[in-house]
Amino acid sequence: MDTENGQKLNLCLTCRRRLLTCVCDNLQPFETRSRFVILMHPMEFKKEKVGTGRFTHLILKNSEIIVDICFDKNRRFLEVLEDANYQTVILYPGDNTIDLSDPGSARKLSDKPLQFLVIDGTWPCAKKMMKLTTLLHDVPRVSFNTTRISEFQVKHQPMPGCLSTVESIHQVLLDLNKSGREDTQSMEENLMMVFRKIVQQQIELAQDPNRKGYRKKPFSLPTSRKISKKWDNRLLFFKGKDS
Repeated sequence: MDTENGQKLNLCLTCRRRLLTCVCDNLQPFETRSRFVILMHPMEFKKEKVGTGRFTHLILKNSEIIVDICFDKNRRFLEVLEDANYQTVILYPGDNTIDLSDPGSARKLSDKPLQFLVIDGTWPCAKKMMKLTTLLHDVPRVSFNTTRISEFQVKHQPMPGCLSTVESIHQVLLDLNKSGREDTQSMEENLMMVFRKIVQQQIELAQDPNRKGYRKKPFSLPTSRKISKKWDNRLLFFKGKDS
């Protein structure tokens, strides 16, 4: 495909990945009773190589992506908040969250279909987006209780239970199926299948000595990297107005 200036565009316009690593043939879109609105940081939209939020949206038919940093004046975001067909919640850790993994806690939710707001960005970016978007502060928070280790092998996660966007939504769907709020017939496993394929692609490309990349040092898995001490003292999640 040629761009307006005549340069060849080696990019799939659906999954936004290079044609060499296009995953469109692996996508198996399916319906959910719940709706997932992915609030994506602009850097995630423009620069992220794996882009779990993008292909998650392509798989989940009842989903959409809204790109911004502060969403308080985003017209589409305001429309989403006003949608009376759903009970809107935000998937975000913190105090007094409703634990989707606990049937007793999950009973605090109404019988309406759930609309999940999911922040898609690095951990520092997600905290900033949550802090700046004041309309999110009063939205009920939901989370899950898991010691699941992220399979995002090209990125370091600060602690167990910190999952990528696609892994978090996959876990939510598992919990919703257990509680009877969803019946996805294991279709949610396509999320993880595509994710694992993309991660493996990135590892193989990064380890290829014949490919020029952006890394100054040879690629290494997070398990072999030196863990930054800043995570020991950093307040990872946004707690309130004074955080």
